[in-house]
Amino acid sequence: MNNAGVPALGGLKRPSFPAVDGSRSPNAACSSGKARLLATSRSRDVPPAPVPDASLIPGAPGAPDASDVSKSPAVPEASAASGTPAVLDMSAAPETPRVPEASAASVAVPAPSDPSRVRRICVIGCGPRGASIVERVLANAPDVLRGGRLDLHVVEPFPPGAGRVWRTDQPRLLWMNSAADDVTLFPDASVACAGPARPGPTTGAWLGGPLHDGAYASRADQGRYLRWFFDRVTAQLPPGVRLLVHRARAVDVLRTETERPGGTGRGGQRVVLDDGSAPLEADHVVFATGHRGTLPEPGPDGVTRIGPGPADPERLAAIPPGARVVTRGLGLVFVDCAMLLTEGRGGQFVREGGRLRYLASGREPHLVAGSRRGVPLPPRPALTSAVPAGPPRIATLDACRKALARPGAGFRRDVWPLVVAELTWRHYRQLRTARPGRAVMDWPEFDRSFRSFPAGDERQAKLVHTAVPDPSDRLDLDRLEAPLAGLRFEGPEDLQGHVRAQMAADLRRRRDPLASGDSAVVDGLMVTGAVVEELWRGGGLSPHDVVEALDRFAFGAFLSSGPPMARAERLLALAEAGVVTFVGPGTTVKPAITDAGRRVVRAYSPAVPAAYEGSVLLDARLDRAGPERAEDPMIRALWARGELAEERTGETGTGGICLSGPALHPVGTDGRIHRDRSVAGPAQFPRPGTDAVFFRQNDIVARHALGAR
Repeated sequence: MNNAGVPALGGLKRPSFPAVDGSRSPNAACSSGKARLLATSRSRDVPPAPVPDASLIPGAPGAPDASDVSKSPAVPEASAASGTPAVLDMSAAPETPRVPEASAASVAVPAPSDPSRVRRICVIGCGPRGASIVERVLANAPDVLRGGRLDLHVVEPFPPGAGRVWRTDQPRLLWMNSAADDVTLFPDASVACAGPARPGPTTGAWLGGPLHDGAYASRADQGRYLRWFFDRVTAQLPPGVRLLVHRARAVDVLRTETERPGGTGRGGQRVVLDDGSAPLEADHVVFATGHRGTLPEPGPDGVTRIGPGPADPERLAAIPPGARVVTRGLGLVFVDCAMLLTEGRGGQFVREGGRLRYLASGREPHLVAGSRRGVPLPPRPALTSAVPAGPPRIATLDACRKALARPGAGFRRDVWPLVVAELTWRHYRQLRTARPGRAVMDWPEFDRSFRSFPAGDERQAKLVHTAVPDPSDRLDLDRLEAPLAGLRFEGPEDLQGHVRAQMAADLRRRRDPLASGDSAVVDGLMVTGAVVEELWRGGGLSPHDVVEALDRFAFGAFLSSGPPMARAERLLALAEAGVVTFVGPGTTVKPAITDAGRRVVRAYSPAVPAAYEGSVLLDARLDRAGPERAEDPMIRALWARGELAEERTGETGTGGICLSGPALHPVGTDGRIHRDRSVAGPAQFPRPGTDAVFFRQNDIVARHALGAR
């Protein structure tokens, strides 16, 4: 990875698009989307637009002072008279596309003659990430192209915006794991990037309700929002821009033989589609294909294997009632699978005396589930907090960069202590604000003393002991990270009782954000995670640092990425009903043969004297396999030619693609940086008003794709 810097993150003020009306009927928006695309397929090209006045371009000579908002004019959306309603749906693809292998051709093909008149960008994949990049390309095009013309190709076999993961036809039992009011695809004025803001509604504001548990949308409804977002931002295009939507799958990207005049990289590119149509010509290709599925591996002989990957309703439906299912993984995929296999089969949750109970339908299997930690993810904390999250106070971007600049510095030794100090500081700020009687030191005094010591200094721990007398009020990150570490259980029932008690305690604690510092720690993980990602994307972390960061923040994901409260309570009810049994920490699964000669898989934990056998193996987790095992034939073709490389530390692969710089350029196995390509991987949905890294990255990728340097 190179050392390309990250753009300044200061309070840059930019002109913005007018706010989007969040009151528009979502049903009407989605139902009319395809008709609109087809109706505009005969739109004519328009002549190039005049070069905009330099005084209206942020950062140009004579532009208004960025600090003076009153001088910054709004950037209006193109009107029907001046814009280009040229959205072309290039095919009528079926809802479930076929997936052929990449063509055998892997050699460069001749370049077309004189292709320099129009800038050509191809975005492959148009789920949330791809849709946001399309929006950023359109928002930045007038500034970057200065009157030039653009053909923007979008390749997506599923409806653009929603893509495959957020299909609107999936079971409504599948929920989002982020609150609908905390999810937006519109970059607001808080985002410090070169392109203009485009205010718009959150998922919650757009839907208007009702929401699961009062806060969470179904994934199908989120898909409706995403499809509406894509239709909304592409309804009127900037002058000189054509958007061409190809409802197909890209199976390869081939380089042409010659360099384009004025181009970058090693020449133009051709995107090969699976529908047999002519390859698409592109100057810059953005890969935004989302979570990378892996080629299935056969299960042990005689055992049905499902996964790894997101919950698959069709394959889960094939599990017979009463079957014992050995499950690896207790995260979000497991929660989805458990709901589909119980409530999805007619089971009911009822509340009796304030306690939730599960009434079985008799069609459920028996889930025997384990993981490395041995406990399910704790639920997301309540949505309100005693104090606002705010930016980092200790693990700031500047502090982390200074720590890494020291000779011999590394993430675990020099950056992680800053993160821990940040989490600790936030925990006690929350405690002192919400429960002032639990601390014997005034907050200003604690704050001043704590931040005066270097991160990780033993004097910080002594200060905590002095200020917080009750050990139960102190932050214990080790216990939060591994609740069952070091424990041994007399038998299965001893373990079940302990895990159920842990789940109930998590629910009680996280229902009341004033009762503990959990919400403050989760907020801290969010803001420090954004700082570390900034370091990573900017080339500030070595491959070894990246592996250490991923390892450390796996703990962050465990604490902060759990299911909604209502889902966690349902899972507890399933455990109390005996539908779900926990194996224990350090779960190991191996093939075995029973005394009767039947082939099964056997699960056990070193902490419990018990073992469980099952005829179905459910891998309820996402696989981190490298590009060579990607389900996507395009990724495998690029990998086979050495145009993609797996990020590695020493001899160990991380499963990720090696990228370089803020524009996320892929690095080949020969070390060459492909600057005419960007790989924008999956990311959490951005929260409004938080200067989300998601938007800043997408803006950089979009401007680079447009030719800005």
